[in-house]
Amino acid sequence: MKKLFIGFLAVGLIMSFAMTASAQPNIKASGQLYMLGSYSDNQRVIDDGPSRANVANRMRIQFEIQVQEGLKLTTRFDALERVWGEQHVGGAPNPGSVTWSGGQPVSTEQNISWERAYVTFNALYGVFDVGYQQSRVWGTCAFCDDYDSDAGVHYRYMMGPWTFGLEWEQRADTGFSGEGSGKGGTYLGGSDNDHSVYHIYGIYRWATGQAGLRYEFDRDANGGKFGGGGAAGATRVAPYGTPGLTSVEWTSQFSELAPYVQWTMGPFSIEAEFRYIWGTTEYNAGEDIDRKGWSLYLNPKYTMGAFYGGLEFAYITGDDPNTTDKNESGVAGGQAWDPMLIYGNYWNTKYQGAIGSGNGVGGSPVLNGGGGIETNVMMFKPYVGWKINPQLELVAQYAWLKADEKPNGFESDDYGNEFDIYATYKIYNNLSYTVGFGYFWTGDYFKGTASATTSLDDTFLVMNALNFAF
Repeated sequence: MKKLFIGFLAVGLIMSFAMTASAQPNIKASGQLYMLGSYSDNQRVIDDGPSRANVANRMRIQFEIQVQEGLKLTTRFDALERVWGEQHVGGAPNPGSVTWSGGQPVSTEQNISWERAYVTFNALYGVFDVGYQQSRVWGTCAFCDDYDSDAGVHYRYMMGPWTFGLEWEQRADTGFSGEGSGKGGTYLGGSDNDHSVYHIYGIYRWATGQAGLRYEFDRDANGGKFGGGGAAGATRVAPYGTPGLTSVEWTSQFSELAPYVQWTMGPFSIEAEFRYIWGTTEYNAGEDIDRKGWSLYLNPKYTMGAFYGGLEFAYITGDDPNTTDKNESGVAGGQAWDPMLIYGNYWNTKYQGAIGSGNGVGGSPVLNGGGGIETNVMMFKPYVGWKINPQLELVAQYAWLKADEKPNGFESDDYGNEFDIYATYKIYNNLSYTVGFGYFWTGDYFKGTASATTSLDDTFLVMNALNFAF
């Protein structure tokens, strides 16, 4: 209750500041309350695996305060992001602990998570956004992350159909004081502990589409450089490096090229995006790891009256386990892209767990990483939709899923197949209700390194969701 009071007090102070800065500020509020109920029959995909059911929700509120022409403040918070009835306060006092005293994960969101506050203003013939704001957004958003925010400075310049931009983002900075590493405290043992990302891009828009190209440089020196030069267990695992080197300091430098296109031609439309990434993770001790991978997303679609259909395709390269000095992983799919109800679905992974998680078979194979991201995958997904009337829409989709690379000793690269059918009904323009069913045929990938006699089983999901957005 105290945090809730402090949160609304902060909103009041922001509004009061805007009113003193301008006699008639324009305040715009937008947001969403999303409630999801789901039943997962066998997320571990083993014979007689446990089932689980729960209801979860998240409230997201954003305020845009236009103080005067060319000057705006934007802020956003998430609240009540949890399973209904889940413990949300108290428990483990140590932020590094993995569980609450009641057993729930410590990652459960607190009452309010205030994640954005930035000012937008016109200057130098363009527009600046400065502060904690939306980041990791580009192109088709198959690789977007809509749930995290980063501090940064964004500048964009518009010239007719063209938009050019420069961006700097500070995604991490190791801290010892305050709440611990990466929580905004101050580390006095050294410098150059930050994770910085730089972008330069151009976008061209025309009447029926747009296309863009972005270059990214990502330098991450936030490798746990704590006092003592990296005592055992003090450093975090390097991205796309060697997982075993947990006590060795490292610095990674990656570059990325990302072209995309979105185009509509009468009843036909297509969106496509390509990511190519290369770079190196350098260790203070041990062999450096080179990275070179790519990701491709395609989605052609045809609309005929009330019906539409398309073929969604994704190819994200995986790491070849036979090249210990290289990592060939492509850019992972984003949390904002949910290709299926089970596979790669942010909400399903968050509240029901990753497919295969904790199944106990050889190699402990898990299909999705944390947050429902898509990695190391080839996916073909035909889909059809029917807009029965302005309020009701029905969608059916099928996905064939295969690993690009399988770990050494795994018997198969077949993830499996999934069929979904769901319907969405608009109760009001701002309120919709969705019911859906998904069935996942488990592939032999989940046998891992175990023998062919490992007993697997399929899984299915039944879900319904109420979405209030304004």
